Parts: sequence; C-alpha cells; structure tokens
Amino acid sequence: MKTIFTIIISTILFSSCNTHIAKNSLNDESIQNIGLDHLIHKKELKIFAKFDTPLNYTRKQNLTDFGRWLNNISLKNDNVPVYTYNGQAKPNSNIYVGVLDLEQPTKNVQFNENGVISLRAEYFFQAKKYDKLDALAKIPTNPIPYTKYINGDYSYKKFKEYLTYYLENSNPSTIKYLLEPISFKDLQIGDVLFQKGATKSHAVIVMDTSTDNKGNKLYILAQTYYPSQDIQIITNPSNDYISPWYEAAEGIILTPEWRFLSSDLMRFK
Repeated sequence: MKTIFTIIISTILFSSCNTHIAKNSLNDESIQNIGLDHLIHKKELKIFAKFDTPLNYTRKQNLTDFGRWLNNISLKNDNVPVYTYNGQAKPNSNIYVGVLDLEQPTKNVQFNENGVISLRAEYFFQAKKYDKLDALAKIPTNPIPYTKYINGDYSYKKFKEYLTYYLENSNPSTIKYLLEPISFKDLQIGDVLFQKGATKSHAVIVMDTSTDNKGNKLYILAQTYYPSQDIQIITNPSNDYISPWYEAAEGIILTPEWRFLSSDLMRFK
C-alpha cells in the first residue's frame, strides 16, 4: 500500500512539474488541460501539416530555399518506424514522431552528423546545384568532386552512389568544415546544432520554426543516430506539452539521444 501511495504522489509531482514548465514557457495556463499529442496530426505527411504550432505561435513564411525544401520533405506514414541501413526497426522509446521519406544508403554511413550532410547533399542534387555538390568535396579528406565522380550520369541512382562514397570518405570532423558558428538568436530552418565529442560527434538540424507576437521562437529538429538509419523528427524530452517543438532559449538543449548547448548552433556556409 505504501508503494502504491508513493507512485501516485510521484506521478502527481511529475505531472505538476511538466505543467509548470509548459505554462511558464508559453504563458498560457489552458495548456494544462491539453493532451500530450494535441499538436500532432498522425495522418498528415508534411511537417507543416503534421505538427501544429502551439497557441499564439505562427510559422514564418519568408524561408531560404534550403529551409523551404527541408520544410516540404514528405514524411512516411505514421505507422512506419525508423529503419537502420540493414533493415532493423529502431525502438521508439519516445525518440521520434516522424520519419523523412528519403532513401537512405545501404551501407553504414548515414549516422550522427552524416545525416545532416546527407540532407544538404540531397537538397543540392534536387535543386540541380551541382557546383555546390562539388564544393562539398573541399574538405581535408579530399573526396572526388561530384561531377567528376559521376562522369555525366546525373541519375538519382548515381547520386546515391556518390553520397555513399562521400560519407565513407568523411570523419566526425568533416561537417565542421561546411559550417560556421552563428548567434542562437538568429536561429532559422536549416541551421545545425553540432557537437564534437571525445569519441564521436553528433548533429541535429532545424526543420521548422514558429514565433509569437513577442518574438519568442520555437523550433523542430531532425536527426539520425548510430548505426546508419532513416532521418527522423525527434521529440522534446524536456517538455511533452509542446513536443516536438523546442523553445529557442540559451543554455542546455536536451534531445532524446544527445545533450547540446545553444552555443553549438551553426549554419552552412
């Protein structure tokens, strides 16, 4: 009986704590009566349609070309899990709420920060910015530039072959040569949180943003993890009431599988 009582009290305290965070964050006490998935439309297959903005927040319309492309990537059906490169389903213990409908390499290369590089390369290919794809080869590992590698074959199949080759010739430091630091207050779609660890690195990318009339900003993140896997929209483990949105606040940014700092924010050059 004592154990049951303790569990009940703990549950109440936990719920109260989350409600307190949400009310302080969004300045709206009505959120305490809203379900945890109230912002998600499970049947929608576009980020801007699948995830509602919290009360009083609206999406920005004047996006960069890269930001618009990211925001328009289709999602897989809601019942489709994240798969690793070798066909294994990734367990979803409140890690992700959407899977990008993009073909992943069949080798173990699209993991951690490489997932962000994949998105950048995919954008350049679909926009036919082949000179920009060539520029990605200007890194210390000196991979063959895209147009030289494909030798006139601009098919998607050949692009995916090149992407695998490029990622095989990258390392945990590769992405930092493609990015430059920016102020967190300037966060926009397409920006990247990148952190190099002692043994491995990780990066997540901003897929959507929204603001209120006071200038407060929220954002949605995507990632891959290890081993190589589909790119996924991740949850906000610190605030269920606005998840998958994150508050654009300075300090620690806790994602389901990595801890970033706001000072880790970078932008593609």
